[in-house]
Amino acid sequence: MIKIIFWTCFVILLIGGGGAATYFFLTSPLENKQASDANEKVASTEKEEQEEGESQEVVNKPADISIVTLADGMNGHDFISNYHDFYNETLGWGRIDTASYSEQKEKAEEILQSIKGISILDDAIKEDIGQIEHYANIVLESDDRWAMRMLHRLFHDLDIYFNGYDYNQSFGVTQYRGN
Repeated sequence: MIKIIFWTCFVILLIGGGGAATYFFLTSPLENKQASDANEKVASTEKEEQEEGESQEVVNKPADISIVTLADGMNGHDFISNYHDFYNETLGWGRIDTASYSEQKEKAEEILQSIKGISILDDAIKEDIGQIEHYANIVLESDDRWAMRMLHRLFHDLDIYFNGYDYNQSFGVTQYRGN
């Protein structure tokens, strides 16, 4: 009987100790520090390359300022950039689930007011602004996180193609693809 109790305790301690060792190994701060150090090294290398005068190739040329003009005189470049910044700050990096609906609704209403009387000289951008209007109306009517996500993606892609970013990391949701 004593042997059974001894071996039972031994097995329980062995399994518990192995589990604890595995847990501490997998959540080790050393591993996180090494990953963080590697990321910092990559970031500093990229910064140094830029400082040494290596220019990044222009992938997308900014569209002509006359292509999109809002009724209040604001140009399309600022309109797209401002809303892309707003959506990055409020929905980007995992914040879509915790974003304030009232704030999103207010911006959707603002977008709809801004595009009234808009002048667009490009058919592809007309389609994209039509999609923005569609999703803004959905957000205005209900707390629809998918519609919010689509607004963010539309402004993101337009910011890249229309405003001339030097990279093409897009969601592929716009008709307009730049020059």
